[in-house]
Amino acid sequence: MNGLAWIMLVLAAMVGALLFVTIGAIALALLLANASNRLTRNDENHRDY
Repeated sequence: MNGLAWIMLVLAAMVGALLFVTIGAIALALLLANASNRLTRNDENHRDY
């Protein structure tokens, strides 16, 4: 492969890795928000004095 093909391959790998990390971060944020919402909801519904 020539130099241009290697550069395109590296750039495509970098873009793919960036998309993978971005989607993973969004999924983690949604998971944490869901867990936090569930904990807050349970604390409001079951108040032990």
